[in-house]
Amino acid sequence: MQLSFAEIDGDVRRLNLAGNLDIAGTLAVETKVLAHCGGEQPLVLIDLAETLFVSSLGIRLLLQAIKTVAARGGRLFLLNPSAPVASVLDIAGLDSHIFRGGEAGAAAALRQKQSTNPSMPEKSP
Repeated sequence: MQLSFAEIDGDVRRLNLAGNLDIAGTLAVETKVLAHCGGEQPLVLIDLAETLFVSSLGIRLLLQAIKTVAARGGRLFLLNPSAPVASVLDIAGLDSHIFRGGEAGAAAALRQKQSTNPSMPEKSP
């Protein structure tokens, strides 16, 4: 599992996860992923477009990241997962955190005030 990091416009943290989020992959990136979820009101995009597989341990990591960001008053979206990965996330109950579309649109959506039912454009069927 490879992790790369970039900042978008100085306030949104974009993490790209490429490979398999299996046991070995999760253990390889867990500390780094969670470190990027810290701070005050973090805005985090985890790009899953290049993630091929997510195990239960990978789901636990994503859920932990979502909870960590939320506890700090921030927001986190899972960006553009492939169909098989999106299916696993849906079964795990994480579908409300999936954003399909461009990076700029996702960053803009993260910056909007959090509502009780956030709109998620371009949701896949």
